[in-house]
Amino acid sequence: MTAQNTINVSFWLTTGSPTAVAMTAAPTKGDPTKVEVTTTGGADGDVAVVSNTNLSRLDKPQIVSDYTESGFDCLGCNTSKDSDTGKAGDVKLYLASDMTKLCPSSFTDNPGSPSTINVGDFCDPTATIASAVQDAGTMELTGYVDINSDSYTALYDAAEMYDQRYLRINLNGDEQGYLIAPVTALAMNWEIPLEGAVAYTVTFVKSSATRHLF
Repeated sequence: MTAQNTINVSFWLTTGSPTAVAMTAAPTKGDPTKVEVTTTGGADGDVAVVSNTNLSRLDKPQIVSDYTESGFDCLGCNTSKDSDTGKAGDVKLYLASDMTKLCPSSFTDNPGSPSTINVGDFCDPTATIASAVQDAGTMELTGYVDINSDSYTALYDAAEMYDQRYLRINLNGDEQGYLIAPVTALAMNWEIPLEGAVAYTVTFVKSSATRHLF
């Protein structure tokens, strides 16, 4: 095992509107899964949000690999053991121009906390049971305030709009794959030290767990 440093890690947030494209055929199950669409302008590393294919492993945000104008592979998406039959679904494609590079000083991916339901009674007031619904966790990005930075203004806009975006993290210049998660910014907070730079923290809530695609 070789440890990886963080010098070539990059962070990207969807900030534009995706291109909606329809599949021209049912996806080809395998590792990776192949998707047939007709589109132009895409590239490897784009974010493709796949839906309505009847394949649970595929109906998620994916990373484009081996892109052509007639289709692409979904990097790290293995549907070869999926028992369901796939069908032609929909794809929303975020191109490079639909994403903004972020420049945080630190990043933390927090797991979700186990949810419980209070079922206490007079015999056992503290009784709980596990909830069927578990939250996916949060992500926190911290950095320094600069209103002339595309990174800062994109994060501030995400916090104001409170809409779902997709966060893609390129690991080691893509050589170690990508982390991806659907996120919604809950808030942006600021820290003003007596000595030092004015800093911010943005907290995102994830609507599903972070995935490592490689």
